[in-house]
Amino acid sequence: VIPTQPARPTEIAPNVRGDRVISRGRGDDSGPNRECAARPSRTKGGEPGSRGGAMPMLTTNDDVRLHYVDEGPSDAPVLLMIPGWGCSTQWFQAQISGLSGRFRVIAYDPRGQGRSQRTEAGQRMSRVAKDLDDVLTELGLREVVVLGWSLGASTVLSYVDMFGCAALRGVVLVGGGPRLVNSDGWELGYIGSDEVPGWVATMRRDLETAADFLLPRFFTTEPPQLADLRADITGMHNEAAAAMSCNVLTEDYTDVLGKVRVPALVVTGSRE
Repeated sequence: VIPTQPARPTEIAPNVRGDRVISRGRGDDSGPNRECAARPSRTKGGEPGSRGGAMPMLTTNDDVRLHYVDEGPSDAPVLLMIPGWGCSTQWFQAQISGLSGRFRVIAYDPRGQGRSQRTEAGQRMSRVAKDLDDVLTELGLREVVVLGWSLGASTVLSYVDMFGCAALRGVVLVGGGPRLVNSDGWELGYIGSDEVPGWVATMRRDLETAADFLLPRFFTTEPPQLADLRADITGMHNEAAAAMSCNVLTEDYTDVLGKVRVPALVVTGSRE
């Protein structure tokens, strides 16, 4: 449900129908023992956007520029939202509008998506988890409720695995899970192992076909900004899109669930 009024917890999710939501040197993955010394912020303004009229950008520790939005009272509790595969902050427009009256709502475009830097580098879960750590560090955020949708949910679990929950107040996992591929003894994923090669091949070959497959499964009714949302998916680098899809589908975070030591909300559709 996309809220037009301040949302209840279950209204934070994108307008997902829930049939089959597709998820959506090595110093970059340094984990809990990363260097903790303070460093100058590398955030910078740009195009028109949130907070003072500039579209904010920040730079990760491997020099990839990430676009983010930052709305709501600066002293309010922080909700940080991470979109799914192929998506951007614009997919959260209704949630940002509905929640920023009560919360400081921050969302960012993952590397290679939306208005963030197009790159084939770092298209793996350990790196995007480090990107989340960089966002928290660059913006000086603590006691954050972090919400991940689809691939964003996997990002949250990867972050917890690498960095723990010290910076978190709570987690919200929307339309995602710890293991996305079904196999013997596990039927809570969304895709069979025999389907993975074909899906990854589609990414490499034709993102238009991928968009045709995904978009009807994301929405109960066609949103007015559908063309812009479609452009998010089709505007990615094919190889980057394929690499990220392949990597997240091989991950298994079931052992990480026990490391989530903060309150957690799991949001899923009845037909998901």
